[in-house]
Amino acid sequence: MKSSGRGRSSFAPLAATGRKAGTARMPTSSARSSKRGGYTLAELLVALVIIALTLAIVGPRLYFSSDAALADRAVRSFESAARAARAEARLSGSDTVLTVNLDTAVLRIEPSGQEFRLPEQLALTATVAEAELDPPLAGIRFFPDGSSTGGDVGVALGDAERALTIEWITGRVNAAPEGDRDE
Repeated sequence: MKSSGRGRSSFAPLAATGRKAGTARMPTSSARSSKRGGYTLAELLVALVIIALTLAIVGPRLYFSSDAALADRAVRSFESAARAARAEARLSGSDTVLTVNLDTAVLRIEPSGQEFRLPEQLALTATVAEAELDPPLAGIRFFPDGSSTGGDVGVALGDAERALTIEWITGRVNAAPEGDRDE
């Protein structure tokens, strides 16, 4: 290399070092270490499987034994009974009455005699036509044209409250969404 004309190099002279730098390695993975901490992937997977199985078995039992679940099932049973009574009236061509015993929580369809039993611990309330009320029995009459005398039924258990309405003009059964019950 030729210099730029001044005869000097633009590089600074290098001085010799007294001691060479050591070559050390920084550990980047604990996999090489013989003193491992933590768990293996297999151990973690086994633990996750155990947790998943426990939740799959215990989880539904916690929900289905709750007051809300019992109230929901009672409303579904009542809906089924009311729809069956309405269908029976339309198919038979004669009036059909769905009777609710507010004390024993038993639903009965007359004249067929079909019964639906609700959990006895439920508190039932009903608002029905005066002609269909004979305490503790409350009835909803379904007519062959699909209409009914209509009514409202309340289902309560603990903090869980549900409501059901049978429309008088159409005989349709509507369960109110959770928490929409009017007092």
